[in-house]
Amino acid sequence: MNKWKGRFSILFLCCCIACLANTQEKSRVQALIDEGLYDEARFHCDSILSDPDHKSNYAYYHSKLGDVYYFLGDLQKSLKSYLNALDDSGMNVLERRYLKEETTSYVGFCYRELGLSQKAEEYFQKALKLSIEIRDSVEIATAYYNMSTVLLEQGKLDESMDMLQKAYEIDVIRKDTSAIGFDLTVMGNAMVKTRQFDKAANFYKQSIDLLEISTGNYNSLAKRCGLLAEAFIELENWDSAKYYTNQAVDLYAKQSDSILVGMQWVRLARIENETDNYDQALYWGVKAKLLFEKYPTSSAVISANSSLAHTHKRLGDNMQAINLLKENVDLTKRLGLLYEHRDSYLQLAQAYEKTGKYGQAFQSAQKANVLTDSITRLETNKATERMRVRYDAERIESENRLLELENEVTKANLAERDAEFKVFVLIGIIILILAISSFVLVVLRSRMKMKLLLSETGELRSRIKGILEFKPEEVGIVKEQINDSLQHALTDREFEILNLALSNLNNSEIADKVHLSVNTVKFHLKNIYQKLGVSNRKEALKYAVQVTAN
Repeated sequence: MNKWKGRFSILFLCCCIACLANTQEKSRVQALIDEGLYDEARFHCDSILSDPDHKSNYAYYHSKLGDVYYFLGDLQKSLKSYLNALDDSGMNVLERRYLKEETTSYVGFCYRELGLSQKAEEYFQKALKLSIEIRDSVEIATAYYNMSTVLLEQGKLDESMDMLQKAYEIDVIRKDTSAIGFDLTVMGNAMVKTRQFDKAANFYKQSIDLLEISTGNYNSLAKRCGLLAEAFIELENWDSAKYYTNQAVDLYAKQSDSILVGMQWVRLARIENETDNYDQALYWGVKAKLLFEKYPTSSAVISANSSLAHTHKRLGDNMQAINLLKENVDLTKRLGLLYEHRDSYLQLAQAYEKTGKYGQAFQSAQKANVLTDSITRLETNKATERMRVRYDAERIESENRLLELENEVTKANLAERDAEFKVFVLIGIIILILAISSFVLVVLRSRMKMKLLLSETGELRSRIKGILEFKPEEVGIVKEQINDSLQHALTDREFEILNLALSNLNNSEIADKVHLSVNTVKFHLKNIYQKLGVSNRKEALKYAVQVTAN
């Protein structure tokens, strides 16, 4: 019983060690990803995926390889790796249901990023179903949110808001104030996209109120204040827009984020321009410009210049407005901002026209038209590229589907071959049984002969062995047989010394055995060799074997 307990303990220990090693391997690749060592993580995943001994873990490493390619910026390879993970049979085991849900969601995310919103919707729907099966409320809410984003991209506002509402209700039940605030912000963004600014403002306001009583950080609160201010600007509610912009200024100032503080000053300048408070607009615009000039590569100064140019035009100082817009033309060109560069020329053309400089206005308008043509070509190229990306993504899925079908055909062929193999094995077993039966009969007949041969050869074998290994005790020397073959017979003393000599004893050891001197032993051995007609012990042994064998 103790013996079996020991064996089971060893087996259990081996299983534990194997599981621990497997866990360490998985922890290693995740650690590499967390540390940003993506090339090393990719190499590690590739090495595991090329090792047949780790086939049971292929699904996990395909999924992790998808993460690596995503962080490396290769969405197509990321998508292919995630699809490979889902196609692997190891993904369907019970303990991998969370990984399957997560990977399915990532496939949807890749499709969304590649512009294939309908394919993304398909996989987000699958992820939602899986998250409901595993009863994970966080993943369910996330799946609803993901569904809402692709539905909104397709222009399905009502369905999108329905998904967002479901995510919101789950987060309310979970009392996750951070997630609730995020849901409300996304709802507000959806309303802005459909130009329902009153509803957007309501959602943003709820989100801000929730964040103020939770553990939200200043940055999130400041962003939401800025979004609410923009909604109020669209609603021409200037006082509320100014109030929430000032709130954002205070919050960004607490974080010492001067660029974002300056952007709020630009918004204040816009508000003051709209309410005809040009002195205040000039104050905020100049303040923002002076701040942004400390960061010459920042595009924020373009916004400040545009706001100041608008103020100067309202004040009748068109030349100052032209100078600011010229500065924007140079800055947008230097920063490679094609759309802003075109807009700067359009604004400059309008400013020249107001001053009566129609030739310069025409030249600026022409340059704007040239840039518009470039933008049109760029957008056409982008549309072509999006189509190519969509084609590549669909091709990747088609290839994976083709591989899946090929695997199914291969499995069917293997099953057919397995059935044929079983038939051949059965026939082979029958033939083998018949052959064994015949062989047994032959063996039984020959066994008796074998016993006789064994008994006859046994003695001969031991003698041969004795000669080869120089072991005379195994040869079996008989005194009478030797004396019968000699003219001069050996005495008892000589036969005794011969036996000892053939037993690998040296002369001194023989002398001790028979209580004689060494010289006497040598004398007897000389006489023995003369009588046998040999010159040494080995020849004496061969002679003895030949005589006794006869």
